[in-house]
Amino acid sequence: MRSFCARSLLALCLVSAVGAAETEQPAGRVKRSQGGVTVERAGQTRAVEVGTLVYVGDRVRTAADGAVGITLSDDTLLTAGPGSTLLINEFRFNTTTNDGNLLATLLKGTLSVVTGLIGKQAPQNVSFKTPTVVLGIRGTEFIIEARGDGE
Repeated sequence: MRSFCARSLLALCLVSAVGAAETEQPAGRVKRSQGGVTVERAGQTRAVEVGTLVYVGDRVRTAADGAVGITLSDDTLLTAGPGSTLLINEFRFNTTTNDGNLLATLLKGTLSVVTGLIGKQAPQNVSFKTPTVVLGIRGTEFIIEARGDGE
């Protein structure tokens, strides 16, 4: 009986975990990838290709020969240059009301940003961090550079 209960509990936990992963909405999608680009998600690292979905919590890394272009659900464009590490900390977007928020951290490298609907409607809800500064946005296009060993 104990064995049956333990297996049932394990099966319930696995079904719950799979269901949660399936219901999580992606923050965006890779639209351009060149050279070495990887995404680290839940302790797993895999190569990025065009069409790869990007989620909150993902760490996107570009090699010395790499670059990646990501379009978020609100049409924000993020382009990370060679040798960059980008973390998507928070992203929430309501397609009906265009309400939402975005927080991303550039740990190292360069990041070009063209803000989407969240930044146009509520710029105070969009922030970018580096190891040394937090940037609130007020414009629609800008470039960030972070130097160092950011992981």
